Amino acid sequence: MITHVLDSSAVLAHYFNEPGADEVNSLFADNAAEVGMPAVSLLELKTQLNASVADAREVERAFRLYSGELLAAIPVTGEVAELADGILRNTDGRLTLTEAIAAAIARRDGAVLVHRNRQLARLPDSLLHQHALPFES
Repeated sequence: MITHVLDSSAVLAHYFNEPGADEVNSLFADNAAEVGMPAVSLLELKTQLNASVADAREVERAFRLYSGELLAAIPVTGEVAELADGILRNTDGRLTLTEAIAAAIARRDGAVLVHRNRQLARLPDSLLHQHALPFES
């Protein structure tokens, strides 16, 4: 069972060794933690890597590492879509679709949403468990 759902912001913080990278690394090293990412967020991750990393081979290497070894791809079901829709309706458009999906999966599974995203950090604690990594100043 997934214990932690990562938003792409957390994975990118890890990849670029930004604030919070050590916390994500600890999750990857923790045998008791089951770490996943919504399957649709993997496309977002690859798009962001392509936009930030000039070397196409490095993008492929990093993407294979995260999508194939470090993260479980979590399918987006109809139930998740309905939960994400409810989250989007209650956030006045402040979240992207992939952010809402990650939050919905964490809520459904009782998992911790790990991110470095100010919009996600504004979600109420009563909605889901989350861990916001340090934001850049």
